[in-house]
Amino acid sequence: MARGGPIRTSVGGSTADTITVAGHDLVDDLLGKISATELLYLEIQGTLPRPEQTQLLNAMIVSLAEHGMMPSVIAARMTMLGAPESFQGALASGLLGVGDTFVGPSANVGRMLQEEAQEFEGSAAEKAERLVAKYYDQKKRIPGIGHPHHTIDPRAEKLLAMQRELGVADEYVTLMLNIHKAAIARRGSHLTFNATAAVGAIASDLGIEWRAIRGLGLVARSIGLVGHIYEEMRKPIGRAIWNLVEDHTEYENPV
Repeated sequence: MARGGPIRTSVGGSTADTITVAGHDLVDDLLGKISATELLYLEIQGTLPRPEQTQLLNAMIVSLAEHGMMPSVIAARMTMLGAPESFQGALASGLLGVGDTFVGPSANVGRMLQEEAQEFEGSAAEKAERLVAKYYDQKKRIPGIGHPHHTIDPRAEKLLAMQRELGVADEYVTLMLNIHKAAIARRGSHLTFNATAAVGAIASDLGIEWRAIRGLGLVARSIGLVGHIYEEMRKPIGRAIWNLVEDHTEYENPV
Protein backbone atom coordinates (compact mmCIF):
# COMPACT_ATOMS: atom_id res chain seq x y z
CA MET A 1 0.00 0.00 0.00
CA ALA A 2 1.39 3.38 -1.05
CA ARG A 3 2.13 5.81 1.76
CA GLY A 4 0.46 9.22 1.68
CA GLY A 5 -1.61 10.78 -1.07
CA PRO A 6 -0.74 11.54 -4.70
CA ILE A 7 2.25 13.74 -5.57
CA ARG A 8 0.96 16.97 -7.12
CA THR A 9 2.51 19.77 -9.18
CA SER A 10 0.95 22.70 -11.03
CA VAL A 11 4.07 23.48 -13.06
CA GLY A 12 3.94 20.83 -15.75
CA GLY A 13 3.09 17.26 -16.64
CA SER A 14 2.82 14.91 -19.56
CA THR A 15 0.85 11.97 -20.89
CA ALA A 16 1.46 9.76 -23.90
CA ASP A 17 -0.16 12.42 -26.14
CA THR A 18 0.19 15.78 -24.39
CA ILE A 19 2.57 18.04 -22.48
CA THR A 20 0.94 20.61 -20.21
CA VAL A 21 2.56 23.68 -18.66
CA ALA A 22 0.59 25.57 -15.99
CA GLY A 23 -2.71 24.75 -17.63
CA HIS A 24 -1.55 25.37 -21.22
CA ASP A 25 -0.98 22.74 -23.90
CA LEU A 26 2.69 23.07 -24.79
CA VAL A 27 2.23 22.30 -28.48
CA ASP A 28 -1.10 23.94 -29.27
CA ASP A 29 -0.96 26.94 -26.92
CA LEU A 30 2.70 27.81 -26.44
CA LEU A 31 5.05 26.55 -29.15
CA GLY A 32 5.63 29.31 -31.69
CA LYS A 33 3.37 31.65 -29.75
CA ILE A 34 5.35 32.72 -26.68
CA SER A 35 8.98 33.58 -25.97
CA ALA A 36 11.32 31.85 -23.55
CA THR A 37 10.94 34.88 -21.27
CA GLU A 38 7.16 34.45 -21.20
CA LEU A 39 7.61 30.74 -20.50
CA LEU A 40 9.86 31.57 -17.55
CA TYR A 41 7.22 33.89 -16.12
CA LEU A 42 4.54 31.23 -16.68
CA GLU A 43 6.61 28.61 -14.88
CA ILE A 44 7.19 30.92 -11.90
CA GLN A 45 3.86 32.72 -11.65
CA GLY A 46 1.44 30.21 -13.17
CA THR A 47 0.05 32.82 -15.59
CA LEU A 48 1.30 34.39 -18.79
CA PRO A 49 2.72 37.91 -18.42
CA ARG A 50 1.26 41.07 -19.91
CA PRO A 51 3.31 42.62 -22.77
CA GLU A 52 4.88 45.27 -20.52
CA GLN A 53 5.83 42.62 -17.98
CA THR A 54 7.46 40.56 -20.72
CA GLN A 55 9.48 43.56 -21.91
CA LEU A 56 10.78 44.32 -18.45
CA LEU A 57 11.52 40.71 -17.57
CA ASN A 58 13.36 40.22 -20.85
CA ALA A 59 15.39 43.39 -20.27
CA MET A 60 16.30 42.29 -16.75
CA ILE A 61 17.57 38.94 -18.02
CA VAL A 62 19.65 40.67 -20.71
CA SER A 63 21.05 43.12 -18.14
CA LEU A 64 22.45 40.32 -15.95
CA ALA A 65 23.59 37.90 -18.65
CA GLU A 66 27.01 39.35 -19.37
CA HIS A 67 29.57 41.37 -17.44
CA GLY A 68 32.89 40.16 -18.81
CA MET A 69 35.44 38.03 -17.01
CA MET A 70 33.51 37.56 -13.76
CA PRO A 71 34.44 34.89 -11.17
CA SER A 72 31.65 32.63 -12.44
CA VAL A 73 33.05 32.89 -15.97
CA ILE A 74 36.59 32.15 -14.80
CA ALA A 75 35.31 29.12 -12.88
CA ALA A 76 33.50 27.82 -15.95
CA ARG A 77 36.53 28.32 -18.19
CA MET A 78 38.85 26.62 -15.70
CA THR A 79 36.48 23.67 -15.49
CA MET A 80 36.67 23.36 -19.27
CA LEU A 81 40.45 23.32 -18.98
CA GLY A 82 40.31 20.41 -16.55
CA ALA A 83 37.33 18.59 -18.10
CA PRO A 84 36.97 19.70 -21.74
CA GLU A 85 34.34 17.04 -22.35
CA SER A 86 32.00 18.47 -19.67
CA PHE A 87 30.02 21.41 -21.04
CA GLN A 88 27.41 20.85 -18.34
CA GLY A 89 30.07 20.68 -15.65
CA ALA A 90 31.54 24.00 -16.75
CA LEU A 91 28.08 25.60 -16.77
CA ALA A 92 27.31 24.18 -13.33
CA SER A 93 30.59 25.40 -11.87
CA GLY A 94 29.83 28.90 -13.14
CA LEU A 95 26.33 28.88 -11.71
CA LEU A 96 27.66 27.78 -8.32
CA GLY A 97 29.39 31.16 -8.18
CA VAL A 98 26.10 33.05 -8.37
CA GLY A 99 25.47 34.14 -4.80
CA ASP A 100 25.22 37.04 -2.40
CA THR A 101 28.12 38.94 -3.97
CA PHE A 102 27.58 38.46 -7.71
CA VAL A 103 24.19 38.37 -9.50
CA GLY A 104 22.40 36.84 -6.50
CA PRO A 105 21.92 40.11 -4.56
CA SER A 106 18.82 40.81 -6.66
CA ALA A 107 16.99 38.20 -4.57
CA ASN A 108 18.32 39.77 -1.39
CA VAL A 109 17.02 43.12 -2.62
CA GLY A 110 13.63 41.50 -3.12
CA ARG A 111 13.63 40.06 0.38
CA MET A 112 14.66 43.39 1.86
CA LEU A 113 11.84 45.21 0.06
CA GLN A 114 9.11 42.57 0.39
CA GLU A 115 9.77 41.49 3.97
CA GLU A 116 12.33 43.48 5.94
CA ALA A 117 11.08 46.96 5.00
CA GLN A 118 7.52 45.96 5.83
CA GLU A 119 8.48 45.68 9.50
CA PHE A 120 8.38 49.49 9.62
CA GLU A 121 5.47 51.89 9.42
CA GLY A 122 5.31 55.14 7.49
CA SER A 123 6.13 56.45 4.04
CA ALA A 124 8.71 54.96 1.69
CA ALA A 125 11.24 57.52 2.91
CA GLU A 126 10.52 56.73 6.57
CA LYS A 127 10.77 52.97 6.01
CA ALA A 128 14.03 53.49 4.14
CA GLU A 129 15.56 55.57 6.94
CA ARG A 130 14.73 52.95 9.55
CA LEU A 131 15.87 50.06 7.38
CA VAL A 132 19.21 51.67 6.57
CA ALA A 133 19.74 52.46 10.24
CA LYS A 134 19.08 48.81 11.08
CA TYR A 135 21.60 47.59 8.49
CA TYR A 136 24.24 50.02 9.75
CA ASP A 137 23.61 49.07 13.37
CA GLN A 138 24.05 45.40 12.45
CA LYS A 139 27.08 46.21 10.27
CA LYS A 140 25.43 44.51 7.29
CA ARG A 141 25.92 45.47 3.67
CA ILE A 142 22.78 46.81 1.98
CA PRO A 143 22.10 44.65 -1.11
CA GLY A 144 21.93 46.46 -4.44
CA ILE A 145 24.00 49.42 -3.27
CA GLY A 146 27.56 49.97 -4.52
CA HIS A 147 29.62 48.65 -7.44
CA PRO A 148 33.37 48.03 -7.88
CA HIS A 149 33.47 49.43 -11.42
CA HIS A 150 30.44 51.62 -12.16
CA THR A 151 29.91 55.00 -10.52
CA ILE A 152 26.57 55.00 -12.31
CA ASP A 153 25.34 51.59 -13.43
CA PRO A 154 23.94 52.14 -16.94
CA ARG A 155 21.94 48.92 -16.76
CA ALA A 156 20.02 50.13 -13.72
CA GLU A 157 19.34 53.50 -15.34
CA LYS A 158 17.96 51.84 -18.47
CA LEU A 159 15.75 49.41 -16.56
CA LEU A 160 14.26 52.17 -14.40
CA ALA A 161 13.61 54.28 -17.50
CA MET A 162 11.88 51.35 -19.19
CA GLN A 163 9.64 50.81 -16.18
CA ARG A 164 8.60 54.47 -16.25
CA GLU A 165 7.98 54.43 -20.00
CA LEU A 166 5.88 51.26 -19.78
CA GLY A 167 3.80 52.67 -16.93
CA VAL A 168 4.40 49.72 -14.61
CA ALA A 169 3.60 50.37 -10.93
CA ASP A 170 6.77 51.26 -9.04
CA GLU A 171 6.03 50.86 -5.33
CA TYR A 172 9.10 48.75 -4.66
CA VAL A 173 11.36 50.75 -6.96
CA THR A 174 10.34 53.91 -5.12
CA LEU A 175 11.20 52.23 -1.83
CA MET A 176 14.57 51.05 -3.17
CA LEU A 177 15.41 54.53 -4.46
CA ASN A 178 14.65 55.90 -1.00
CA ILE A 179 16.90 53.25 0.55
CA HIS A 180 19.65 54.31 -1.85
CA LYS A 181 19.17 57.97 -0.87
CA ALA A 182 19.16 57.15 2.85
CA ALA A 183 22.31 55.02 2.50
CA ILE A 184 24.16 57.86 0.77
CA ALA A 185 23.06 60.30 3.48
CA ARG A 186 24.20 57.89 6.20
CA ARG A 187 27.59 57.28 4.55
CA GLY A 188 28.15 60.85 3.42
CA SER A 189 29.48 59.85 0.01
CA HIS A 190 28.32 58.41 -3.31
CA LEU A 191 27.02 54.85 -3.59
CA THR A 192 25.98 53.24 -6.86
CA PHE A 193 22.42 52.06 -7.40
CA ASN A 194 23.38 48.89 -9.25
CA ALA A 195 21.67 46.52 -11.66
CA THR A 196 20.78 43.98 -8.98
CA ALA A 197 18.93 46.74 -7.11
CA ALA A 198 16.92 47.53 -10.23
CA VAL A 199 16.21 43.87 -10.97
CA GLY A 200 15.20 43.04 -7.41
CA ALA A 201 12.92 46.07 -7.14
CA ILE A 202 11.33 45.79 -10.58
CA ALA A 203 10.80 42.05 -10.22
CA SER A 204 9.06 42.79 -6.93
CA ASP A 205 6.85 45.33 -8.70
CA LEU A 206 6.00 42.59 -11.23
CA GLY A 207 4.71 40.47 -8.35
CA ILE A 208 7.58 37.96 -8.33
CA GLU A 209 8.23 36.60 -4.85
CA TRP A 210 11.80 37.21 -3.66
CA ARG A 211 12.77 33.54 -3.49
CA ALA A 212 12.14 33.20 -7.23
CA ILE A 213 14.11 36.33 -8.14
CA ARG A 214 17.47 34.58 -7.83
CA GLY A 215 16.22 32.25 -10.56
CA LEU A 216 16.13 35.21 -12.95
CA GLY A 217 19.81 35.79 -12.30
CA LEU A 218 20.61 32.12 -12.82
CA VAL A 219 18.77 32.04 -16.14
CA ALA A 220 20.52 35.23 -17.22
CA ARG A 221 23.97 34.11 -16.19
CA SER A 222 23.43 30.72 -17.90
CA ILE A 223 23.11 32.55 -21.20
CA GLY A 224 26.38 34.40 -20.70
CA LEU A 225 28.16 31.27 -19.49
CA VAL A 226 27.11 29.29 -22.56
CA GLY A 227 28.75 31.97 -24.70
CA HIS A 228 31.97 31.93 -22.68
CA ILE A 229 32.14 28.14 -22.54
CA TYR A 230 31.66 27.83 -26.28
CA GLU A 231 34.36 30.46 -26.86
CA GLU A 232 36.63 28.53 -24.49
CA MET A 233 36.13 25.45 -26.66
CA ARG A 234 37.11 27.39 -29.80
CA LYS A 235 39.63 29.91 -28.45
CA PRO A 236 40.80 28.61 -25.06
CA ILE A 237 42.27 31.01 -22.52
CA GLY A 238 41.95 28.77 -19.46
CA ARG A 239 45.63 27.84 -19.52
CA ALA A 240 46.61 31.51 -19.77
CA ILE A 241 44.51 32.23 -16.66
CA TRP A 242 46.17 29.30 -14.88
CA ASN A 243 49.64 30.53 -15.90
CA LEU A 244 48.80 34.05 -14.69
CA VAL A 245 47.82 32.73 -11.28
CA GLU A 246 50.90 30.50 -11.06
CA ASP A 247 53.21 33.37 -12.02
CA HIS A 248 51.80 35.57 -9.27
CA THR A 249 51.49 33.01 -6.49
CA GLU A 250 54.17 32.55 -3.85
CA TYR A 251 54.24 29.80 -1.27
CA GLU A 252 54.85 30.75 2.33
CA ASN A 253 55.09 28.53 5.37
CA PRO A 254 52.16 28.72 7.80
CA VAL A 255 52.67 30.89 10.84
